[in-house]
Amino acid sequence: MIGTPHHVGCAVQRLQNGIATYAGALGLTRRSRVFDVTSQNVQVCFLEIHDGFFLELVAPLNEQARLSSFLRSGFYHVCFLVEDLAAAEQRLRSRAFQPFPPFASEAFAGAPCQFFLTPEKHLVELAQLSSTHFRDFFHAHLEIDA
Repeated sequence: MIGTPHHVGCAVQRLQNGIATYAGALGLTRRSRVFDVTSQNVQVCFLEIHDGFFLELVAPLNEQARLSSFLRSGFYHVCFLVEDLAAAEQRLRSRAFQPFPPFASEAFAGAPCQFFLTPEKHLVELAQLSSTHFRDFFHAHLEIDA
């Protein structure tokens, strides 16, 4: 396995509407604050589904967000936490995954992240940080709905 499963990404038109829909329908009361990931022109919020596994809602910040094609399908990527992004990238490249440029994500405390397109045209995201580090970061930014 490449790393620890972390989240499934779900594209939504408006973040607050997505939070209301998923938190309300699924009873997810533990969520992070909203993060602007400026390098990707999106804003995100993590809803905890189960201890250490999240639904990441992703909404465009502006028209430069490369998210529009995913707004029709909703779910669009799965993320794994890795210890060494460069080594993981080499492993995926050797298996015909096409890398996108790496970026630092505000939603992961500035940790390096990178998306890859699988040979089947699905997106996989890797984030270089430990489960413990993300858990601490998530708890520091926790918002609990009543």
